[in-house]
Amino acid sequence: MRNNVKVIMLFLAAVLVLGACGNASKNADNPKREDATLIYENEKEGGTMNTGDGYGFNKFDLEIEVEGKEVIDVEYEVAKNHRAKYVNKLAGLNLKDQEAFNKLDPLFVKFASKKSLSEQDIKQNIMEWFGLDTYTKFDLEIDFDDGTKMDIEDRK
Repeated sequence: MRNNVKVIMLFLAAVLVLGACGNASKNADNPKREDATLIYENEKEGGTMNTGDGYGFNKFDLEIEVEGKEVIDVEYEVAKNHRAKYVNKLAGLNLKDQEAFNKLDPLFVKFASKKSLSEQDIKQNIMEWFGLDTYTKFDLEIDFDDGTKMDIEDRK
């Protein structure tokens, strides 16, 4: 009977030791560990702000020249990997990817629901957003989620 008690005690001790080592991640309690990446339900299909194409368009390409020199260049495209580029020579900015997304997000949110604006209103709103009074070339191409396209090209 004593041997049975010893075996049971040894088994319980082994279970407790193994159970205490059950933390699957080496740094689960480390406050500096990387957080898990969120995966959104519609990520493959698009259509949410969280996946980058919830602005209502899949492509946004803007070029503005002042006195014949390119001062604004914005490229945004939803593809397998979202890409963004934002060059503002007046502000000394040359941003790509996430930094460009962060700077352009307020502009894109502002225009996400304004597809029905006139070309003149769109040009005026964009010029105000970038703090420009005049241009010699304004070229904007937008491909909307519903398949429609907008192309505004104006030279002065």
